[in-house]
Amino acid sequence: MERIKEAVMRARAQREKEGAMVPASDAVEPQPAESSGAPSTAPAVPAAPVAPATQDASSPPPAAPDTPAASTSPAAPAAPAQGGGALTAGNIEYRQTKVVHLDPSHLEKNRIISFRKTDERTVSFDRLRTVIMRTMKDNGWRTLAVTSPTASCGKTTVALNLALSIAHQTEQTVLLADFDLRDPNIAEYLGLPESPSLVDYLSDQVSLPEVFVNPGIPRLTLLPNHKAILNSAETMMTSKMHNMVSEIRNRYDTRLVIFDLPPMLTTDDALAFLPQVDCALVVLASGQSTKSQVKETMALLQTTNVVGTVLNKGD
Repeated sequence: MERIKEAVMRARAQREKEGAMVPASDAVEPQPAESSGAPSTAPAVPAAPVAPATQDASSPPPAAPDTPAASTSPAAPAAPAQGGGALTAGNIEYRQTKVVHLDPSHLEKNRIISFRKTDERTVSFDRLRTVIMRTMKDNGWRTLAVTSPTASCGKTTVALNLALSIAHQTEQTVLLADFDLRDPNIAEYLGLPESPSLVDYLSDQVSLPEVFVNPGIPRLTLLPNHKAILNSAETMMTSKMHNMVSEIRNRYDTRLVIFDLPPMLTTDDALAFLPQVDCALVVLASGQSTKSQVKETMALLQTTNVVGTVLNKGD
């Protein structure tokens, strides 16, 4: 009996010794509890070398967990990590998601002002962020569609600035997906280089992790699309699309997903997709959106939770 007890104690000591030698970079940490979603003026500071709340990619966990870790390296150029390497965005390290540099002058040209969190003009988007996140938190919503009555209302610009504001000012991770399948603009507005995108995933040419992009801003992931899809309404209703939406929504408890949808009155794409989202934000164009267009749009959204409207000013 004493020999058995001694053997057990030796085995336990050996396991403890081996466990202490496991590299921190290979450890898998538990998913943190969902954040309150309330805006915060303090930056997110990882409590440990690994920050699971900002794991990149929305696909099922790979064999080797792709967990961003704290880093002081600058943002890396647009190229996937090779041979187990990693790319960085601010102080977050990405092991799968492509990290790209954005050109501030290109963003300014396209009115993407929330890229610089010190820009005083971003206050309007910070206010919008606060109202939307409070409403979504109160209702337990995590997916938001951004649409408009017609084209050229500025919905993509609003969606981009809102996503950037959320990523900058809170500990909430956010994914922005370009689901305006007939007229995708997110990649163009940001100046993203050509790479595998949503259309390639839907045609089974690449896996989902290959599509994601981080624009050099911690906690923000993009699902861009570089090519138009003609049978867009049918694509919106496929099981592949439905499964993908479910995956990117449920992958992380702290993630908020924003879908840039087509205008409500130009195609039936948005109508086909809206049942898959929790709520919607409607962007109107000052001096362009007519009362009849607004009325018709709201009638089409009567079964959708509308969190509000944005009156987008022209020049």
